[in-house]
Amino acid sequence: MLILAVIFLLLIVIFAVQNAQIVPITFMAWSLDLNLALVVLGSASIGVIVGVLWSWLRGMQTRGRIRELERQLEAAREKNATLERAMNELMNHRAKSESEGEARGQL
Repeated sequence: MLILAVIFLLLIVIFAVQNAQIVPITFMAWSLDLNLALVVLGSASIGVIVGVLWSWLRGMQTRGRIRELERQLEAAREKNATLERAMNELMNHRAKSESEGEARGQL
């Protein structure tokens, strides 16, 4: 991923250097003349910032979902452990009852 970012950055820099003329920039009521290289680099920088912020926000959402799933998993593990203990107690009780029944039958 880093290699792709470096290649992309190099392409932007090459483009910006080869297109260094002054261009008019108009946005709503504002108008100014800037070097095309600054416009390209500024646009690319804004795109990178927006992309990083978007990824960070999506990562927050994902990390929140992971925490929620970890809590659900822990609750399921606790419930499983409780059920296993109850099952073992019932099996021990049944085995004890059967052995007592056999002992009575031998008397």
